[in-house]
Amino acid sequence: MPNDKYRILSTRHLTDSSIAVAGESGIHIDVKDFIQIKLVLNEALMGEENLFHVFRPEAVHVFTSVNAVKMLAQHYIHQDDTFYVVSKPKICCISGKTKKALQRLFKSGEFLAESPYGSELGTTIAALGNITAVNFFCGNIRRNELPDILKEAGITVNEFVIYENIPAPVVTATNYDGILFFSPSAVKSYFSVNQLPAATVCFAIGSTTAAALKEYTENKIIMSTNISEDDMVQTAIFYFNNINCYE
Repeated sequence: MPNDKYRILSTRHLTDSSIAVAGESGIHIDVKDFIQIKLVLNEALMGEENLFHVFRPEAVHVFTSVNAVKMLAQHYIHQDDTFYVVSKPKICCISGKTKKALQRLFKSGEFLAESPYGSELGTTIAALGNITAVNFFCGNIRRNELPDILKEAGITVNEFVIYENIPAPVVTATNYDGILFFSPSAVKSYFSVNQLPAATVCFAIGSTTAAALKEYTENKIIMSTNISEDDMVQTAIFYFNNINCYE
């Protein structure tokens, strides 16, 4: 790393292309996963009869996490060497990576609503005015804003927990110039075993992660312009290339 001006830590896996793009700008990225994702077997989704009921044509399905999409695709849509075909599902989701994963899984899906954050998505769904119930696919640690907004609007929320967030804290001895945080869970996992050097800059993927960081540190927090891996890396590159503008 002789030509690297800055060294940052990502608290979650990044693609090789993202790491390479940062390297071209003189930024070396170390990657350590501070959260592990584990499958939760949900009996209500096991077997063709249950899937047929959950994914009936009139049902509306809500996703706020790409992990929920991955678990559904790998362990529920595919069961016993068969592929359950979901015809034209009605979908409401977080924009960005989650929507892209859903478009790959459900090529004929009808997207009724999308927003960058769960609370905004809940408000958007409620504003449609014609939805009475949704299937919400999520992990064991999820924020309450979306289901609370839907319930307050008189919409029934059928919650399907299909994965578990497991903290995987790693002690870091390196004084990084910056750290990328992609979720409140990763923030909690990192600070459970680490103290942040005063000069280290925190990068948050969105407002909820930024709010979680404020509970643990008074260090500078930079929020990415959009909620995607590419935007997080580009935000860090822009910051370090224009560091004097932030002083």
